[in-house]
Amino acid sequence: MNATRMPGRFALFTFHFAVAVVLAGCSSQPVEVVETREAMSTLITVHVVGPSDAKAHEALAAAWQEMDLGIATLDWHRAPSEAWLKKDPKAREDPAQQPSDVWRINHEAGRGAAEVDPMVTSCLAVAKEIHKLSGGAFDPTVQPVLNVWREAAKQNKMPSDEDLAKACALVGLDKIDIVADMAARPPSDLPIMPPGTPPPTPEELIKAIYYVQLPKKGMGLDLSGVAKGFIIGRMVGRMREFGVRAALVQAGGDIYAIGEKPADPKKPGGDRRWGIGVQDPRFPDDPARLFTAIRVKDKAVTTSGHYYRGYTVEGKRFSHIVDPKTGRPVDNHIASVTVVATDPGVADALSTAVAVMGVEKGMAMIEDLKDVECLILEAAAPEAAAPEPKPEAVRLIPHRSQGFAAMEYKPEAEPGDAKK
Repeated sequence: MNATRMPGRFALFTFHFAVAVVLAGCSSQPVEVVETREAMSTLITVHVVGPSDAKAHEALAAAWQEMDLGIATLDWHRAPSEAWLKKDPKAREDPAQQPSDVWRINHEAGRGAAEVDPMVTSCLAVAKEIHKLSGGAFDPTVQPVLNVWREAAKQNKMPSDEDLAKACALVGLDKIDIVADMAARPPSDLPIMPPGTPPPTPEELIKAIYYVQLPKKGMGLDLSGVAKGFIIGRMVGRMREFGVRAALVQAGGDIYAIGEKPADPKKPGGDRRWGIGVQDPRFPDDPARLFTAIRVKDKAVTTSGHYYRGYTVEGKRFSHIVDPKTGRPVDNHIASVTVVATDPGVADALSTAVAVMGVEKGMAMIEDLKDVECLILEAAAPEAAAPEPKPEAVRLIPHRSQGFAAMEYKPEAEPGDAKK
């Protein structure tokens, strides 16, 4: 499983109208607002189409707020300040100095449970679903194994079988304890109601409190393989609450397309679904090199791959995606996996699961799922005696789920689309 794949995953290339504040000449036409921020070790770009500039910016601000909250809650790297660790009262009240909920779960491993925001248990629910579907190929508790390989790369020394076995013994999403408790809701949580409003019901005076515990010291939870998609889903939900009917969220290899693009005056009657290009994994540094492109609406598209990042130990390059069962980097010639699904968190986790499972098992799982499509690009095994081939000499073998081909089109045949 790729528990640290946020920084360098294969990008999906998006196509849409040339970015402009006003998409057509008169003020009654839809307005598109585009903003980009750096977060989650990548660039996050959000395109919002609204009835006015003010409405579009309002929805965009809500999306960014949701992203910040998601990162503050789910990013295992987010450690507290020294003052927070020393239990300084002011630091404990300052959100900027507080650790993420996942950091606290890891910090308490083997000692006790950590109280968490419901967002954590919701994200874990998605992870557990894909963990079960994939037979354990996706497992966000693989952090101890990844730590072994990081240290091996640092020391330039292959990890021992004993070290890997010890790390694998700490892996297992089924080992996590999740408990829900009920408590009285404090008065500060209750909204101020006008005079004459009926008093709160007993159910409204009670709230659920969630706890997550890693029972063994040394265990570690890393939701990176699902969190980015999960957070994008929450951003999309917030924008829809503001009435947004057309938008695009792109975070590296994770994309969600809401609705359809506004009509293009230059191409009346054209396909208004969002165009998304799948990068050729043989050229990870050239996002303009595409293998194919697809059109989607109200769908998430996520790509994960082996080529771009990894570990170099004793002169040998290893994939950054690790099999949770063996503790070893995956070596199945899969160059990239692109998954299309309704839920972005599910798409995110499935792309990693398929990369671990391989072509046959991964595609069989996808074909059994409703409203999920997949493209697996397999790199043909080079001849044993052949020298290291140039990227263009590597032959890619595409494997498509039954419905994937129906979404494909040739971007060069669509002159009205602008590359962004």
